[in-house]
Amino acid sequence: MTRTPDSSAPSEPGEPGPAAPVVESDTVAGDGPLPSPAPPRLRRRLGLFAVAFVLGLVAVIAVSGAGLAAWDSSYGARVLPGVHVGGIDLSGLDRASAAAALRAGLLYDQGELILRTPGGDVSIPYSAFNRRADVDALVDAALGSARTGDLATRVVSQLGQAVHGVSLAAPVVFDGQALAAAVTAALAPLDAGPVDATIAVTHTGYAVTPARDGSSVDAAPVIAAAVAAVEQAGAAAQIVIPVTASPVPAVVSDEAVRAAAFRAGLITSSAITITSGKRSWTITAATIRTWVGFSAAPDGSLQPTIDLTKIPAALKSVAKKLLTPATSAVFLHAKSGTIVGVAASADGKQLDLAATSRRISDALLARIPAFGIAAPVKVAMAPVPPKLTTAQAKQKAPVLTLLGTWTTYFPISDHNYFGANIWIPAQIINGTVLAAGQTLDWWNAVGDVTPARGFGPGGVIQGDHTDPTGALGGGMCSSSTTLFNAALRAGLQMGARGNHRYYINRYPLGLDATVWKVGTAVQDMSFTNDTGNPILILGIKSSSGSAGYVTYQLWGTPDGRSVSLSSPSVTNVVQATTTTQLVGTLPHGVRNQTEYPSNEMDVAVTRQVKDKGGRLIHSEVWSSHYVLWNGIIQIGR
Repeated sequence: MTRTPDSSAPSEPGEPGPAAPVVESDTVAGDGPLPSPAPPRLRRRLGLFAVAFVLGLVAVIAVSGAGLAAWDSSYGARVLPGVHVGGIDLSGLDRASAAAALRAGLLYDQGELILRTPGGDVSIPYSAFNRRADVDALVDAALGSARTGDLATRVVSQLGQAVHGVSLAAPVVFDGQALAAAVTAALAPLDAGPVDATIAVTHTGYAVTPARDGSSVDAAPVIAAAVAAVEQAGAAAQIVIPVTASPVPAVVSDEAVRAAAFRAGLITSSAITITSGKRSWTITAATIRTWVGFSAAPDGSLQPTIDLTKIPAALKSVAKKLLTPATSAVFLHAKSGTIVGVAASADGKQLDLAATSRRISDALLARIPAFGIAAPVKVAMAPVPPKLTTAQAKQKAPVLTLLGTWTTYFPISDHNYFGANIWIPAQIINGTVLAAGQTLDWWNAVGDVTPARGFGPGGVIQGDHTDPTGALGGGMCSSSTTLFNAALRAGLQMGARGNHRYYINRYPLGLDATVWKVGTAVQDMSFTNDTGNPILILGIKSSSGSAGYVTYQLWGTPDGRSVSLSSPSVTNVVQATTTTQLVGTLPHGVRNQTEYPSNEMDVAVTRQVKDKGGRLIHSEVWSSHYVLWNGIIQIGR
């Protein structure tokens, strides 16, 4: 197909006239016009010929029917006189000559169909859809003209044909499917879909692409017009068919995009605040902009959307700060290894990312009707289940409750044999089950303090000074003080207890519990399980860098008792001082503090323990007298 300028040419005089179409795989025009008389000169010749023919024919008929048979056979392979096809005389021609004459005279394949489109003319040659005359059928019709019927009928027909002549129609045939395909292909470029206006998020705002209308052409009427034109035998060498394209408007218009950009601007007009209790976090407008997208509504409008999958990335730090890990149930073991109870599990809490993301999205979209007014968003939390629940652990042992606990910090140093003198007693006592009515005595529980058991030299108060490594097991008072405070807070019946000579500020004021042995003199620490149920004691060691910690926990079945401790009552205070001493044992100018100041004072702490009915079980006052202890700083001469 080629595009040509618009042109049309009238039919040449003498060309065959129109005929009605019949379109199949090949389209064939219908029957032609009635036979027309031969030209005058031909009529005169035929007239003379006819007279002679008739006289001869009559004579032949009169003589014998065999003569007519001889006449018929003489034209058996040729067209009888007087036969014309499409204005072409085929009289006396054999099949090949008649076919050649028709092909030379009926030039139906020469010409073109021109589609005049908004984009320019498109040419479709007649040969593209095999427009032609059906020569073989026409030759068959010419050879068969006046050869049907009985002898008398054929005589009359052949006589009339010879005298008056017969004109057979030459209809047009073509490939209707090929024509339709060629027209459809020519119109395809005119079928252009519309381009919707679009909007995209950028770092600074929104990029807008304007809309573009499309066009559409209905090929069916164009094909029908083309068929009606080319099926005419007398059609011009150029047939022009105008083609009109219908506009197809874009669904999303420029106005819709501008409105969407305005709505998105309201969403991202400011940062959003996330809250949890008194804590809050801010997500910037620039981050919010990266969450924004757009979706088309059926009415052609564009609505801003929030991509929920992008919000959790901005909540990572919030989620980390709000995480409370779950605590799994713990089996509590006696020193023998037997499970005696279970420490209950506890659910943790974590940020519910999905629910919080939805809340944030809803709050941002609510800015559209509120014209950008921002409201803070409260986070949603979700429980974190423990790996081992209390119910699961209860299948092996009863659930015990933490009745009392205490932890003491100490610096890991040679003053406590690098923690060993404090941690070893805790490890020895760990797992001890104290039966109902049983008393724990420190020295009976710990046993002998010997190097073979891991103990070493540590600090001790001797007379008017502190010796950092003057006693085997020195420093274990941190462990005894810790266990004393755990039992005290569990509401147990307390026994022996003594305070240090001077107050050490790592211990609760008035509630330290020193232990020592000097010859036959002993300072002990003891308490009795008066709950009516067994109590499990756990001793736990831990450290972080140079900081050491010892913890005691007392687990048992609660009986409803409650414990209250008063604040320390401090009297008779004498303020301690710090003095310097020049010594020759240190390099010149080097300082070393050998004693730390501690005020002289009397301290009293009261404890009351009541049962679940409010009846007083224990009421006691622990009194402590701390001597004056001045600080000393040695400086090298």
